[in-house]
Amino acid sequence: MNRWDPTNALARLEQDMGNAAHHAHGASVSTATDGDDLVITVEGVDPSDVDVQLAGGRLTIKGRSGSSTSESHDVGGAHFSSSSSSSSSFSRTFSVPDGVEQSDVSTERTGGGVKIRIHNAA
Repeated sequence: MNRWDPTNALARLEQDMGNAAHHAHGASVSTATDGDDLVITVEGVDPSDVDVQLAGGRLTIKGRSGSSTSESHDVGGAHFSSSSSSSSSFSRTFSVPDGVEQSDVSTERTGGGVKIRIHNAA
């Protein structure tokens, strides 16, 4: 039988909270120009969870990001397991020049998100 050590228990709780905080981040959005195109990159999301809408001179990008982890281990004959999950939603709106139409907007998957290209918007 192992004796409960509050110092170790608190250290473990602190580590778990730190891990949860690390995973509870929002999506990272960056913009750049490529010639006459405006390129918006959204990292940290599954591209299937991203919605891109163009209306009234505004491009709106909405989506969700999230993660889950689980862990188990044995200590002194006792089995411990923990799991955590986090999700967050995001929405970003960009003004686009007059004349930009839905056909001017294209999306492509990246390694960790999605890249949105607006042709002739820069």
